[in-house]
Amino acid sequence: PFGIAVCGDTMVLGWRGTGTVSDAINDAAATPQSSFAWRKHAKTIKAQGAMTSIVINDVVTHEEFIIKEIQKRGIKEIITTGQSLGGGCSQLGHMVLRAQIQDETSPWNVLDGKVNVRSVAFCGPMTTVLLNNASDETDEFLQQIDDNSVNFIFNNDPVPRGYGYLTFIEDLIENAAPSLLKESVPWFIRRTLNLRDKMEDLYEKKDSKAVQDMVKVFSKYQHMGKLIYYAEEDAKPQVVRDMGAFYANPAGDQDILRDIKYQPIKTFSFDEALRWHMHIITGPGLAYPEEHLH
Repeated sequence: PFGIAVCGDTMVLGWRGTGTVSDAINDAAATPQSSFAWRKHAKTIKAQGAMTSIVINDVVTHEEFIIKEIQKRGIKEIITTGQSLGGGCSQLGHMVLRAQIQDETSPWNVLDGKVNVRSVAFCGPMTTVLLNNASDETDEFLQQIDDNSVNFIFNNDPVPRGYGYLTFIEDLIENAAPSLLKESVPWFIRRTLNLRDKMEDLYEKKDSKAVQDMVKVFSKYQHMGKLIYYAEEDAKPQVVRDMGAFYANPAGDQDILRDIKYQPIKTFSFDEALRWHMHIITGPGLAYPEEHLH
């Protein structure tokens, strides 16, 4: 689902997170692709295929209405937002809209110089693969995205570490496997993921060519923009950046996402993993109280 809200001169475009089996399939469909939506930059920028399709479908379906409302209401800023799958969509929504606004052939171009676009994502996964062949125009475009994007990460949440922070995911699996193979996981999760077989299969085939090819693709994914990391709910937020899987950090900077390692816990549980992923939006803090929502 996709929603639109207006507050003053700001329009918010929101995408829902994973809630169905088909959503989970979209999460897993991680093949990076280029798109006509960012035609000028397509040789350099690739994005998660399924989320790109979701975003382009929603944007093209509602673009006439959105553009009309922006002009009628005097909107000066569009904020794309969402959590989990929706967080990934919000990041790609930002890129699609910014590229369309700057495209002289697009109906969105009437907003160029009048409307800024920003993304505020929660627990969103990495969505972008960048090839090392950017033109000056693409470099400027990427910098604009970088300057106007933020994604919130809580504790050991694995979703924002996917797809590219593979050592983090591997450490989590090693910590989780003994407990989860014994734990009573909710039936819909067990049926969807076939947890035991998939975990055992991963260990048995982790050196196979198919798995290695998948790892090569996943390792190229990275985040754009600033990442706001909370180690715990009462911790001071830390602003970090994702420099990609192969960044050596020669200056020893302390604000690099992939220097924040997975923190093993004594007894891993599905409930604890769910807390890592959902706590930042269920409050207290960033979320409205339940009684105000129903």
